[in-house]
Amino acid sequence: MFQSFLKQHNAAAWHRTVETLLPDIHEVDRAATQIWFHFFPLELAEAIAETDDLAQVTLTLRLEGSFRLADQVDSSHWFLYGHRYWAPVKAAIIARAESSAAPSSLELATVVREIAGHVAPANLVLGISAVGLMTLQQVGLAAFRAGSGVVQSPSGVLAKSPDRVVAARRKNDNQGIAGMFRGIRAQYTVTFDERRRDGRFTVINQQHLTTASANDTRDYSNEARGTVEGPIPAQCRTASCGTCWVGVLGGGEHLSEVEAHEKKRMREFGYINTPEPRPLIRLACQAVASGNATIVIPPWNGFIGKRKGFRETSAAPLPR
Repeated sequence: MFQSFLKQHNAAAWHRTVETLLPDIHEVDRAATQIWFHFFPLELAEAIAETDDLAQVTLTLRLEGSFRLADQVDSSHWFLYGHRYWAPVKAAIIARAESSAAPSSLELATVVREIAGHVAPANLVLGISAVGLMTLQQVGLAAFRAGSGVVQSPSGVLAKSPDRVVAARRKNDNQGIAGMFRGIRAQYTVTFDERRRDGRFTVINQQHLTTASANDTRDYSNEARGTVEGPIPAQCRTASCGTCWVGVLGGGEHLSEVEAHEKKRMREFGYINTPEPRPLIRLACQAVASGNATIVIPPWNGFIGKRKGFRETSAAPLPR
């Protein structure tokens, strides 16, 4: 009964639900929650569920990487602060899904709040509760239950308090006395994995994110997406391939505004469709940095714009 209730809600209904919940989600997870919904869109899950030939769907949508949410139920949301509460949130969702009782409300946002109410503090678990319910809707109860629900203890920046994480994302590197001299270009920090002390690289003022990433000569060939140059996957650097999309957790104001070409390509890829000048999803090859930024790299890329029905008219942006 509960899963039937969830399946009544399409992507637009979930968009409205997240929009309703955002003011009550702690700032540390406000952007992260929205980014997760872009990383794992319902339309992609529906395309996978509707086919008997996954290889053909993969080819048609040009999917690369780990795009199946069912394969990463317990790990897809690692970049949410609320990820640390995943075990009790998952248990609450399973208990609700197994119950024969009718939903307490027909409003999806109310049901999300009900799940979050089983785990405290509510403002830190609202985001992960919404993510959990959407995950259940996409993968079904059997796959949802398959994993242990156990997650690693927070590390790196994410081990700090929520307010300190927010403060770290707002930080901008001080250029010191050297920055006052002519000819010395400012350098800033791009954090791409808040779990790792070394999950960052340097970007020179007015440099594209992919260019700065490529200058990171460490070996990333064994990472989830096996990059050759730096941590951000990039094949073309002209917004043609879609491999370099990222979510912006912090420092979005330090990135250049979206120009027409990037906006058009992101809509065609199906990553985001918004009039915001500095959205939460960017193509790193088009985003120029003028300060620190904290990003998260999705586990896949592809062309799902037509599947999502994106048109020239942009959807209203979600509040920050």
